[in-house]
Parts: sequence; C-alpha cells; structure tokens
Amino acid sequence: MRSVSSAFIYIVVETSSRKMQFKGVFEVEAPRERVFDLMTDPHQVAQCMPDLQSLEVRSRDDFHATVRVGVSFIRGNFVLHFKTAGKEPGSYAKLLAHGTGSGSALDMEIEMKLTEGKGGGTSMNWSVEARISGKIASLGQRLLDSQAKRIVKQLFDCLRKKLERP
Repeated sequence: MRSVSSAFIYIVVETSSRKMQFKGVFEVEAPRERVFDLMTDPHQVAQCMPDLQSLEVRSRDDFHATVRVGVSFIRGNFVLHFKTAGKEPGSYAKLLAHGTGSGSALDMEIEMKLTEGKGGGTSMNWSVEARISGKIASLGQRLLDSQAKRIVKQLFDCLRKKLERP
C-alpha cells in the first residue's frame, strides 16, 4: 500500500493482480449540496475528465464517456458506461462503470460520502475499486498506479476550481 497527499487530496492505492483500489479524502471550500450536485452531474464532471473524447448522457444516472487511453505502448479509446447504483441526495452516491477498448476491459465501483467540512466546506470520502483485464492488465502495477494518480489529481484539481470559484 502506498499513499500520496497534497493539500486537500489524500490517495491510498492498494493493488493486487488485476484489481486496483483507490480511496481518499477531498476537502473543498463549498457547501455539501453544491458538491453533490456537481459530482452527480455528468456534464460537469466530464469537463474535468482528462482525455475525454465524447460524452453521451441518457440521464444523470446513465451515461457513456469515450476516453483516450495512453499507457506505455497501449493507445486508443476506451468506451465507458456509467450507471448510478445508489444515491442519497447531499450525502452519498455510488456509480458502477464498465468499459472496453484497446484490447482491454475495465469494471469500476465508485463511491462518495459527503460530510460537513471545516468552515462550512465539504469533506468527501471517495473510493474506487477497479478490475482490469486484457492488455492493460499486463502492464506493471507501478506504471498503472502512476497513470491513475495523475488522472485523479487532474480530475480533483479541476473540480476544486469549479467548486471554489464564486
């Protein structure tokens, strides 16, 4: 298990054969309802997804995203289908995702739990469990870990800017 921290993001990465777990705490100076609304809006989150090629929203709870993948020698597009599996407005959401592309497959379970943070802000405990198969799974865990951390950092940096602007 390795961890990385920045001022407001704390990430723990646990890896095993073809399974990766990420979890952390994202603290932001924005009210909980605003954070929940943004985090459950595919159009808003998509604006922060690194290498997003396209987004097809059927509803807030059912959408497809095509993302450009570039890990080592594996390059191409990944089509991901996201579906909400549970939601408690203002405090909790769970998404399931399945994706394929570049000779690989990915299944993810994403959860977020929101609580009141310091000074009227919000603290979000989040976790992602990913199961990977195919070409991408054959890459070394360190390479996958570093790519995943880069994506998570870019995503949360962008979300922070959206949430903390007046």
